[in-house]
Amino acid sequence: MNYTDINAKIVDGWVKNGWEWGKPISHEVFEKARNGEWGVYLTPTKIVPHEWFGEMRGKKILGLASGGGQQIPVFTALGADCTVLDYSTEQLKREEEVGKREGYTPKCVRADMTKPLPFEDGTFDLIFNPVSNCYVEELEPIWKECARVLKPGGVLLVGFDN
Repeated sequence: MNYTDINAKIVDGWVKNGWEWGKPISHEVFEKARNGEWGVYLTPTKIVPHEWFGEMRGKKILGLASGGGQQIPVFTALGADCTVLDYSTEQLKREEEVGKREGYTPKCVRADMTKPLPFEDGTFDLIFNPVSNCYVEELEPIWKECARVLKPGGVLLVGFDN
């Protein structure tokens, strides 16, 4: 078993035990986002400024290691076309729970972000990667893949933890 498989199992356990970053947003939060009142975190303590995102309606967004039902449902409520990639099955289940509750089918991809991403070149306008890079050994291959799957002029938003 490689270390990313171990990481995924550990995160699955955290989620099952009520981990803060594995608790999906409520229906009320989803509705507020639908009405333009929203906020998401890249790091645990500060909401990302809205101007970092630009217009969300129609934007193709990849939530990289962003399962848990917190950010991607907000982006979906704002009209973005979202895909979430995570290696934790429990985090992806949370995405599906929110989608079922809110009446949409989330595009969930279970994959290891340290491997080549299963997307065509130039697919996404924005990649949202909350703190997850502290769980991997090498970042450069991940950033190269992000650059590959971003459209020209696309944005990569990444959270770091110290």
